[in-house]
Amino acid sequence: MMASEFVWPWDQGPDLSRREVVLETWDTAPSNGSSVEWIDTASRIAQSGKPQLVLVFGVILWVAASAGPRARRVDGVARPKASRIRPLYEIVAQLTRAAALALLIVTAVRDPTQWINTAPVALAFLLGLTRLSNSLRWRHTALHQVNVLIVSSFAVLAAEFLLPNLKLHGDHEIDRIQLAAICTLGASIVVAVFTPREWIPPVVEKAEDYDLPEFKPNPEETCSWFVRYLTFEYMFPLIWTAWRRDLSMDDLFPLPWYDDPLVLLRKITKSREKNKTTLRTIFGFQRAQLLTMCWWIAMTHVLSMLTPFTMYQLLEYIDNPADAVLHPSVWLILLFVIPIMRSMAFQQYVFTSTRLVVRCKSAMTQELYHRAMSCMELEEDVINSIATRGAKEDRGPQSTSAGRLANLMSSDLDAIFRMRDSTLGIIGVPISILLTGFALWKVTGWPGLVGMSMVILASPLPIWLSRLMNKAQRKIKIAQDSRISLITEYLGSIKPIKYFAWEDAVFDRVQTARAEEQNQLWHLDVFATLIGKTSDLYPIVALLVTFALYTGVLGQPLTAAVAFTTLSLVNQMRRNLSIMTWVTRTLTDAFISLDRLDRYFANTEPLQRYPKGPLVVQNATFRRTRNASFRLRDISVDFVEGGLNVISGQSGSGKTSLLLAMLGELVLESGSVTSPGDIAFASQSAWLQNETIRENIIFNSPFEQARYDRVIEACCFGPDLKELSKGDQTDIGENGTILSGGQKSRVALARALYSKASVVFLDDIFSALDAKTAAAVWDHCFCTDMLKGRTIVLVTQVPWIPPQADLALTMDNGHIQDIERNIGVVRKPVAPESTRLEGESSNGATSPTTDDTKKPTATTTPPPPQEDDKIAEEMGASGRVSRLVALQYIKYYGGPLFLMALVVVNLLTNFMSLGTTYWLSIWVDAYGKNKYVDVAFYAGVYAIVSLLYSALEAAEYLVYIRGSWKAARQLHKSLLRGVLSAPISWWKDIPVGRVVNRFSRDIKSMDNNIGDMLYIVADTAVGILFRVGAASSILPIFMLPALFSVSIGVFCGEMYTRAGIVLQRIVRAAHSPVFSQYSDSMTGLTVIRSQQNMPVIFCNKLAQRMRPLSRAQEASFNSNRWIAVRVDAVTAFVSLCAGIIAVWKSSSLGAGLVGFSLSNITGLSGYILMLVRCLNQLEVEFQGFQRVEEYIKLEPEEKPESTEGTLVAPAGPLTHAVPADWPRTGSVELRNVTIRYDPDGPDILKDINLKFEAGERVAVIGRTGSGKSTLVLSLLRFTHIVSGQILYDGIDITTIPRKRLRQALTVIPQEAVLFNGTLQTNLDPSGSVPPDILENALESCHGIASFQYRGKDTTSNPSDSSPDSDTEQPTEQTPLLSSSASTVADNGTTNKAGTLTLSMKVTAKGENFSHGQRQVLSLCRALIRKSRLMLLDEATASMDYETDRGVQSVLRSELKSDSQSSTRTLVTIAHRLQTIIDYDKVVVLGGGRVLEFGSPRELYSRKKDFWDMVKHSGEQKVLSRYLEGDDGEDGNDDDGDTEVGSDGTGTGTGTGNGTGNGNGNGVDGLI
Repeated sequence: MMASEFVWPWDQGPDLSRREVVLETWDTAPSNGSSVEWIDTASRIAQSGKPQLVLVFGVILWVAASAGPRARRVDGVARPKASRIRPLYEIVAQLTRAAALALLIVTAVRDPTQWINTAPVALAFLLGLTRLSNSLRWRHTALHQVNVLIVSSFAVLAAEFLLPNLKLHGDHEIDRIQLAAICTLGASIVVAVFTPREWIPPVVEKAEDYDLPEFKPNPEETCSWFVRYLTFEYMFPLIWTAWRRDLSMDDLFPLPWYDDPLVLLRKITKSREKNKTTLRTIFGFQRAQLLTMCWWIAMTHVLSMLTPFTMYQLLEYIDNPADAVLHPSVWLILLFVIPIMRSMAFQQYVFTSTRLVVRCKSAMTQELYHRAMSCMELEEDVINSIATRGAKEDRGPQSTSAGRLANLMSSDLDAIFRMRDSTLGIIGVPISILLTGFALWKVTGWPGLVGMSMVILASPLPIWLSRLMNKAQRKIKIAQDSRISLITEYLGSIKPIKYFAWEDAVFDRVQTARAEEQNQLWHLDVFATLIGKTSDLYPIVALLVTFALYTGVLGQPLTAAVAFTTLSLVNQMRRNLSIMTWVTRTLTDAFISLDRLDRYFANTEPLQRYPKGPLVVQNATFRRTRNASFRLRDISVDFVEGGLNVISGQSGSGKTSLLLAMLGELVLESGSVTSPGDIAFASQSAWLQNETIRENIIFNSPFEQARYDRVIEACCFGPDLKELSKGDQTDIGENGTILSGGQKSRVALARALYSKASVVFLDDIFSALDAKTAAAVWDHCFCTDMLKGRTIVLVTQVPWIPPQADLALTMDNGHIQDIERNIGVVRKPVAPESTRLEGESSNGATSPTTDDTKKPTATTTPPPPQEDDKIAEEMGASGRVSRLVALQYIKYYGGPLFLMALVVVNLLTNFMSLGTTYWLSIWVDAYGKNKYVDVAFYAGVYAIVSLLYSALEAAEYLVYIRGSWKAARQLHKSLLRGVLSAPISWWKDIPVGRVVNRFSRDIKSMDNNIGDMLYIVADTAVGILFRVGAASSILPIFMLPALFSVSIGVFCGEMYTRAGIVLQRIVRAAHSPVFSQYSDSMTGLTVIRSQQNMPVIFCNKLAQRMRPLSRAQEASFNSNRWIAVRVDAVTAFVSLCAGIIAVWKSSSLGAGLVGFSLSNITGLSGYILMLVRCLNQLEVEFQGFQRVEEYIKLEPEEKPESTEGTLVAPAGPLTHAVPADWPRTGSVELRNVTIRYDPDGPDILKDINLKFEAGERVAVIGRTGSGKSTLVLSLLRFTHIVSGQILYDGIDITTIPRKRLRQALTVIPQEAVLFNGTLQTNLDPSGSVPPDILENALESCHGIASFQYRGKDTTSNPSDSSPDSDTEQPTEQTPLLSSSASTVADNGTTNKAGTLTLSMKVTAKGENFSHGQRQVLSLCRALIRKSRLMLLDEATASMDYETDRGVQSVLRSELKSDSQSSTRTLVTIAHRLQTIIDYDKVVVLGGGRVLEFGSPRELYSRKKDFWDMVKHSGEQKVLSRYLEGDDGEDGNDDDGDTEVGSDGTGTGTGTGNGTGNGNGNGVDGLI
């Protein structure tokens, strides 16, 4: 049959007269016979024998090409059980092939023309016998060719003998032997389809650096083709297990070898080398997957168009059965088979696309991690410029490198993965539009093309509106980033917030950001609804125009076949339009993220890898980034190999930058560097992993007991380990939260010592240690052979260390000021005799493992906790959600009237939805009554009903969204209040990231997901009831199959829900270790990269953590496929039943009502599947709601009944009224106080009796862990007072509300914390302090640590300072203080570089200020509050001595200048004895008890603990002279304060208000 003669099956039909006008546009009118001529043509081609010959020769050539070396490729690989032949399946398959061959031979003997049909089957039988070969590859090749031969032979024989029997009035008969042969071939195909596949073990070249696991077969690799492509039955054991009990990671299937993270990493690395852009890299990396997706989505749309065709033919048969050509069973079978095939194609598309997501996520997450591990960023924050490109809004605070990488890994990768479904719009939609247009033309003629043209021409409008919506989404993203940044910053510094009682100020600021975000969200929802309804309007108009032209202009009757087929096609066009709108938005977000990734990769280059050799720097200039203002200039130094090299200098002089430069972390602009390849680095801010103490120390190195014990001894960790219940097996928490600052510093030191690196960099390790511990560490580490043969580079501010170094280097403003060599100097302990700490044995050893329970029994590292265990622990935070929790959530929507409105609008919307199709059926049946049909009337009513339905649908959605908007607002407010009110002890055990996750992911779920899911669930559930009820009212007998099918669907859905919920919990829990390693590694990047091969070890650890995540994601995605194919099968069965009933009842029902029923039933599949999916997703989202409620219900730190009025004191029956002017003085008294952190924990402070008089300066000193900080926390009521009383100005602090108490005193913590904003908001977050007071505080601190304040914001005069001024030189950490640029305040005034103003920007964590400047600003906060009691918790420990002097000077001036100075008390915790040597009182703590209390001179004269600390301070000579009273009058200023020098060698002038010169022996100024 010629192609021009081929007639589309739609053309056939008995009543051609009704379409004569349409047919006039065609060349010829088809006849009934021509509509089935294709059957005769196919039969003739099959009889010719040509297909059989082509098939046989093609298979022979393929087999010949496949034989040879490739077939023996895996012969040497050990074969697991999964690679063996299944004997039973193989025997049955061969028997069916042999039977088919025998029957075909019998047929050929009877009819010689049939011999050609025996050739393919005979070849298949022979190839099947060769599968007994031992070659696994050959067995697979032979099996594939056998299946091709069998399937093709069956198709040829079916075309030759079975197709002619489809004619309704045909006379063709088939021979029984031929029929038996065809059936036997069919049985052989069934056996082949159901036979499990043999697993081929992979041949993967193992890389030297990366550890590939032992691969095991995954069920998807060994299941049958029927299971793999149609049923996903291999998921049933997992779902059945979830039905009986909760799943764990052990229950999940192993990861397929081709999805292993390291295999994927290797592939994407090769693709990145060939394709520089990320988009091309993904195409090169997953080209086969992308092409497969395109194939499946094309097949899906083609099959989708066959469903309306089948309905059209069935309705034509019901309307006029006498003229039918094909048997109606053909259309009934197709009504079942086509949805099944369409389901298979679409589910395979989704399977392929989700697998693409898993692979890309695994590969790209690792790629980003590897890039961060091996490269450095050349410019700061280069990727964020794309996020707000073209926007007028402020970009907000500058992000950090770790934050940028976290965003790239999470949000940007997710945006790229969402682009996977763009194939729906790029491939599927054009195919669907072409097929839809062709079908409309064939059904209605040119009116259908007119209606379609209207939809296509209108399509740019919603796309344009969606682009406008992208701008609204960008505003939301900025608002969300602002809120989350605030929350992350504030919650990460919750202690200072509670110290200063800033909870209300923080609450107000976050809620302001939240209000802005929610306003944008509501506007976006309204805008999205407008776009959606606009998209819905055009198909309705197009449908009306098509029907009006078809009936009014062409004069054709609107038959059921035409009406409901056209309706189905227009709805398909409507879906296409929605897909294009969605794809446009998705692609926009994806291309932004792709651009960000490209910018990141372009902005990185490998770290400097210096030539190996001794540690030498020659004429080098370094810069942190290309655009950084601070440089290390003209650095030349030859470090002493095997000796101690010390770097010192003021804060911001470049000490740490010099270490980073030698590690390759800075850009080398000129000069040369040689360095050993392996360097152990202990950073200034100790970086620790969330592991045990032992695992932190050995740091992925082999465990050596003797070496480990010696390191523990050298770091004086013995007493600390004895205090911990699990010793060195204690988990230290996130960044060592359970350890004190000194303990964290010593763990980092122990890690560096335990490594076998030849060079050790130690950055200010002594600053966090008390004097005696520092002396002991110096003695054990530096005065013994502990570091013999290793080159040590030590950054320190301790003045007595440089004289004992082989090389002492002094930095000043980015260059080397002085180098002093003293090679071979003998280092001596601080004290002549052995330094002994609490808990040490007499010989100075700490014996950390004397207790048998703590002594390691193995000589290797204990196995770390398995990732599965960590995931199980993370899953413990979420349990199964009761569905009744929905009622708890809906309570937040509003009152009963609001809930009634939800129900009413839902019912009305679904009623009007049915009304549109029902009225269409009335319109169709009107033509069968032989009366005049008023087209305008019917079309007008249809238009009104359709518009009402669209308006009600929009109203329903907005009502639900408004309710969820109100719920999210109240939940966020309560959540924020709950966590801010939680006691500080609660934060000790809860990672900040987990709390931030509640405000980000869980609140985002409240904003976007729960409302949508509730709306869909309610609307879909009611829609199913309406559809089933409508169909059953017309066809009552349909109720039986409908109820049966819905019951099966609900049962399968319930099984799936139980598994899906747990699997999604596992996925979320498996994300946590990956994010944790990312955040931990980015914080300690320099420490990891400094050691040889350590980045590779961490990359392998990331791969280990990615494997559980990929396993969980694949199981979760595949479980969705399992339920989807079953729901599709159930609804296909319902459609089949409905079709059979319709044909059966066609004589008693009108075609319009039958079409109405079938139209509702064929859409039932999507409804049921949507309901099951959304119920599952809703339960998952409600887990977030429960997690939020859990934090809302946290027990607050302050009981609700506590007020600032009269309170009952727990210590006695008296009732104390807190006066309004309390406190009048800063006096503090502790009476027999015993303190615990936890009510059931150990006593930290025991029987403390102290009294600090008003106006005194009191110092608290003692060894690390002695309880100094606990004393300060107790004054703030952060601890539990077990017994005794603490009186502040005569009132028991337990009777004072915590907020009132904390507002009445001031703390300057060790780590100064600044927040994003301005100087003014950092000094006074509440905005209640007048600017004049703030400016006075800043002026008081002028000159400390390059802190320059020049009054109010004014326009600067360039002549005000010289270019050589020290204040205008950039420092190591202060890019704002640059001589090359001015700083612009918020109000537009320009301030001279090097000066600070109230309006100056402060970045996250105050990173644009040096450490000293941050501490000075913390001091300014204290000055502003004018508290009667000031507490300094090691506030100057990490400062250089000059900055320390400045801070102490300001404090003295503040206390002395106040008119009520006699009432203000200062309590200082200090490690440096020079800081507090002239204080009024000193408290010496040890083991939680007061060892000594008195004036410094008094305690020194006793020669006990204080005297011992002076002795081990390294500054005994200077301190002793003052304490023994030998300083005379030269050290006194006009304030009467005695001043002690910072070193012991020079002379100098005091920095106070007095004069007085040093006495020549080291007394050189004020401390």
